[in-house]
Amino acid sequence: MTDDSKKGINWSIVLLGIGLIAYYFYQQGKDLTAKDLSTKTVTLSSNVVTIHSTRDGSSYRQLWTKEAKGAFTIASPGDVVAPDGSLDSLKKGDTLTIKYASIHDDELNTRFKEIPIYYLQKGKRVYFELNAYNKVQNAATVRIKVIAIIIGILMLLYGFNLVNKKFMWIAGGTGIVLFVILRALNWF
Repeated sequence: MTDDSKKGINWSIVLLGIGLIAYYFYQQGKDLTAKDLSTKTVTLSSNVVTIHSTRDGSSYRQLWTKEAKGAFTIASPGDVVAPDGSLDSLKKGDTLTIKYASIHDDELNTRFKEIPIYYLQKGKRVYFELNAYNKVQNAATVRIKVIAIIIGILMLLYGFNLVNKKFMWIAGGTGIVLFVILRALNWF
């Protein structure tokens, strides 16, 4: 037996904890800016379609237009910043101004490609814009990173046998309840 096994250090848990803590400090890509976007005026060729993923339970919206073979998509941050139910008011024949990442310019005429949009306007009504989209996206990233560092610290403590299994279950359960309450109050 080695000295480490006598101490009871669980290296796999410790390494997972270190990985989660490292993820907290990992720099995500930068926010999109107006310079990164292309603007296009399009006409909807069908009503907006909501796609529900069976894999992870998420959903997004597809906008099929007369001007592109690919579908423009609105991811969940776009749904969050648009007023409740407002995206359901978009119908076939509506003329919209959209902005999408310029790197997708070549994909506009590729059949079945999905191109995310970061700005949506119909007439004078702006449904969502880039700054609000980035703000929601950044808030989601912060939530994930906070959860990752807390779980990482708890895993380190448990891996080095500084806390017992009962404490881990209590801390984990309390964290989940606290997270749900804070999300319901829109404080986190």
